[in-house]
Amino acid sequence: MKIRISLLVLFMFFFINLFPQSRNISLSSNCNSSVFKELHLINETAKINIHSAVTDWDNMLTKNKKKNSSASKNYKFSSLIDTSKYHYAYPEYNKKSNVLIPIAEVVGFNLALCAFNRFVSNEPFARISFESIKHNLDTGFVWDNDVFVVNQFGHPYHGGIYFNAARSSGYNFWESIPFAFGGSMMWELFMETDPPQINDLINTTFGGVMVGEMLYKVSSLVLDESKTGSARLFNEIFGFVLSPMRGINRLMRGDMWRHTPNNVHDVFPVSSRLNLGYSNINQINQVAKIEFKKHHLLLEYIFTYGKQFEADVYKPLDFFRVKLGFDTRKGDLPSSWASGYGLLYGKNLSPKSQNRFTLGFFHDYDFFYNEVYRMGVQSVGIGLMYFVPESNKLNFNITFHSNFVALAALNSIYHEGENRDYDFLYGNKTMLDVNLGYGPVSLELDYRIYILKTIDGWPGHHTAGMFNPKLLVNIYGGVGLGLEYLLYHRFGQFERNKAANLEYNKRITEQRLYMTYVF
Repeated sequence: MKIRISLLVLFMFFFINLFPQSRNISLSSNCNSSVFKELHLINETAKINIHSAVTDWDNMLTKNKKKNSSASKNYKFSSLIDTSKYHYAYPEYNKKSNVLIPIAEVVGFNLALCAFNRFVSNEPFARISFESIKHNLDTGFVWDNDVFVVNQFGHPYHGGIYFNAARSSGYNFWESIPFAFGGSMMWELFMETDPPQINDLINTTFGGVMVGEMLYKVSSLVLDESKTGSARLFNEIFGFVLSPMRGINRLMRGDMWRHTPNNVHDVFPVSSRLNLGYSNINQINQVAKIEFKKHHLLLEYIFTYGKQFEADVYKPLDFFRVKLGFDTRKGDLPSSWASGYGLLYGKNLSPKSQNRFTLGFFHDYDFFYNEVYRMGVQSVGIGLMYFVPESNKLNFNITFHSNFVALAALNSIYHEGENRDYDFLYGNKTMLDVNLGYGPVSLELDYRIYILKTIDGWPGHHTAGMFNPKLLVNIYGGVGLGLEYLLYHRFGQFERNKAANLEYNKRITEQRLYMTYVF
């Protein structure tokens, strides 16, 4: 099937820039431009041998010349990518580079970014010296007091840059993880005057692996070296926006000008849903008395990658689902959410049955910013996916997994420093995702619950959850209506002393009505 993915690219780019970014990554684009200058001579050398790779394909290219030329002339900003013939990347076109190349890129990125912070933006934390490095090594790891959004949203993207230095150099998912960890470790120990921070190391590594692999796979859908002309130009630009480090590596190797008979990268089916409409929010106290109402504009984007229920064995993130959105009104701060989960490994336990029963290991990332909780969660765990093929217009699938929360951040009565008003926690996340469809009508249920205990901050334990049933009706050609109900709930107990505890109990309900477009 043909999937329009330009909206995905634009929305992900917009969402990444929606929030204030980490001080560690806010200037990354400037650093990339300096790297381009350094790589110019290498790139000129690489171009010399590009055309030699095309000679064996002349007959095939001649046969498709008219088709490619027509596609180039009719190319529009929202390109069409055919993902009906899906496959893994062809190894002969994605060879592994010498390990020194991704190491040099990670080190170079950190040095360039630190230099910019020091000499251009003149940030105090960038005034590093041998004394500051010695102080960091002597002090060891601590918990930091940075802004919530910086820690929970910015650092995962930063880690994705480290990860993709190796991933785009021909290393597989597992081989690329040490580069995310090593890049973060280098930054924490040597690139700031502040002591190294354990939460940054976890968020940058855990989140960077997930964000980096997702952006790598989506950029693989965008990049297509069989295209020419304006189609190729737009694809290269989009691919660079999604994964800047991959763009740099493609520039170094000359892949930006390479021509292949078809897309030689990972190509898997994708689907998207865009929701635009109205949100009504009610805050409720312990005795169910409504305290206020808000009427908001809602925008949400849901992206699914891979064949969720049709593979026998899943490699890392062969399947993942991402949900991004916000609702806002004039004069009010927006509620925002960015959550995703994917399979690190999956195995079909019923290969001889039409019903698919898959056991898998999951990696989840959650970010919520609303009236009930500001929460960011990194978790991994085990779960099941069950799928019943469509029969007489009826289809049913269910996903369930329970994860260990390696690190979470949750708003709190705790205050430390200028920006810290949240606790760091660990615990468990359990999630249930059910879909029942009949013809154009679909009923869905998403429920997730977090049971957490403080490891740094105000001592206590917390339960937070989201109950979200929804009704979707397809009217015509992917355009339809959606109706949702959401209940955000949170109960917490802050331990003030042995004799007295402070309890926190809060709920918000939300009703959504929107137009939806599936593409």
